[in-house]
Amino acid sequence: MLEKKVDEKIEGLLSEALRNQHGNGAFHFCFENSLLTDAMMIVLIRMLKLPEKSLLDALVKRLLYKQSKEGYWKLYEDDRGDLSATVLAYQSLLYSGMITCKHSEMKKAEHYIKKWGGIERVDSMTSIFLALNGHLNWPRLFHIPMLFLLIPKASPVSFYDLSSYARAHFAPILLCQDLRYSIKTKWTPDLTHLSMEDRSMKQDIKQAWTAMSQFPSNQLYKARKKAEQYMLQRIESDGTLMNYATATFFMIYAMLALGYEKHAPSIIRAFNGLKGMLCNSNSHLQNSPSTIWDTALLSYTLQEAGLVHAVPSTRAANHYLVRHQQTKYGDWAVTRKGIAPGGWGFSEGNTTHPDVDDTTVALRALKDMKNESSRWHDGVSWLLAMQNQDGGWPAFEPDRQAFLLKDLPIDGARSSFPDDSSADLTGRTVEFLCNYAELNRNHPSIRKGTNWLIRNQESDGSWRGRWGICYIYGTWAALTALKAAGYPSDFTPVRKGIQFLKKIQRHDGGWGESCQSDIQQKFVPLHVSTPSQTAWAVDALSVCKETGDLLNRGVDYLLKKSFDMEERTYPTGAGLPGGFYIRYHSYEVIWPLLALSHYKKLQIQQ
Repeated sequence: MLEKKVDEKIEGLLSEALRNQHGNGAFHFCFENSLLTDAMMIVLIRMLKLPEKSLLDALVKRLLYKQSKEGYWKLYEDDRGDLSATVLAYQSLLYSGMITCKHSEMKKAEHYIKKWGGIERVDSMTSIFLALNGHLNWPRLFHIPMLFLLIPKASPVSFYDLSSYARAHFAPILLCQDLRYSIKTKWTPDLTHLSMEDRSMKQDIKQAWTAMSQFPSNQLYKARKKAEQYMLQRIESDGTLMNYATATFFMIYAMLALGYEKHAPSIIRAFNGLKGMLCNSNSHLQNSPSTIWDTALLSYTLQEAGLVHAVPSTRAANHYLVRHQQTKYGDWAVTRKGIAPGGWGFSEGNTTHPDVDDTTVALRALKDMKNESSRWHDGVSWLLAMQNQDGGWPAFEPDRQAFLLKDLPIDGARSSFPDDSSADLTGRTVEFLCNYAELNRNHPSIRKGTNWLIRNQESDGSWRGRWGICYIYGTWAALTALKAAGYPSDFTPVRKGIQFLKKIQRHDGGWGESCQSDIQQKFVPLHVSTPSQTAWAVDALSVCKETGDLLNRGVDYLLKKSFDMEERTYPTGAGLPGGFYIRYHSYEVIWPLLALSHYKKLQIQQ
């Protein structure tokens, strides 16, 4: 009976996946992130005087829908309100001109903002956005001199010691800060009633700013040109900066600060590129569409399911993936000279910014090419070259440690400035290299990778994931890696990891973990189970051959005919701790399908 239910569920998930495949072979699902991008888009439309009424209406309507009955906005369901998100939503709704501060819901938001300290208490990213729009003073927010960009790349503290994601945002932000740029329009709302502190420039900050401004003008000019060129050289064909919506917004402000006209071709092209990132009936702006990621994961997962009638779908998806393997040298080449390109990026429009996770999953999907194509081996070679000196793998580029810079008083600096090794990236890479590239734990890269995982296991037996929530995600990646590398289930780190997953199983048979884990850096249970987190746990236990009632209860949860809205929509993807979380619409299909496929194989083996 159970076997029949598993088969039926697999078929149902397959049908759901195929409904989202386009004619070019790609799978398209929404990458639903926090409201930051929607708020910025509302302001941008008004600021640039663009005739986008229907888009503006949709964005405003969605923001209002997302407001809680208490008046605040939040980042995830069990969040008790987020000041920065609430300020962003409040400011952008007023900027739209469609809502006034007298609106009852805005009054509630105003009360919440004042209760939690006013607009001066928001996070760094929101502070920068408020400064750009004339609501806060630049010097009190940001104190990194423009000449920072002229420090040689080989220096222990340089612009290139930041992660690529941080650099994409810093280049335009530093330009705006240096020029003290802000813009007000007829739509700019008055937020002075939300200011709870003295907004005048403090004397010590004023003196520091004055001293900073006394650098030789020719050196400042060189630094500004370097920042401008950094941006311009990384604009993708759709006009966006590295296919990040947030970086593109800051780039547009930087262009205006440099004297570009509002309707300059590069600015309009950037805006149109942003429009191409909309989803949910054009009511939400994705920060970076997950097309490559979703397509590679689904191709690999459908192959794992072994369904003959899915072969045409996976073949089309793989042709799409081959076309999007990157052939250009990106910033990763700064520290890896002599290594050929071969990675994949996260988004379709990304051509110079590959990442480790997308590359491993694309290579998994294309595993049948390894004996007939040098491109597959180029990908493996690139992947091996990205290993950090500590033995783990980063997200984008190796050995970006952000020495000293990560200690700056900027929110998110410790997590976004360096490109540190993480359990999820290291685990998934080791698992791929062992299971598909046929390396074993005696290979130097595998030995270093598994040693990193063993050293970085938490005392409770878990591993912390960086790009998923959080300890379930990291533990799944680490356990599947250690098993692929040949470690037995009674190996102490494997045994402890298994026990951690067993200990946190919920009464309904599933697993659920709160985004609070990402902030508190310890496991925080969620009050409901989620399909993706349950699938990660079930998959890990299946790979470890942990048969029995506990595993079957997890499978039973995945076999439910339907999930409650909160189970389906809770964000299980992570971006920036305490600031940016993602609901991957694909995850309720991909991970249950993969876990059930591996569970079915386990049953057949037994």
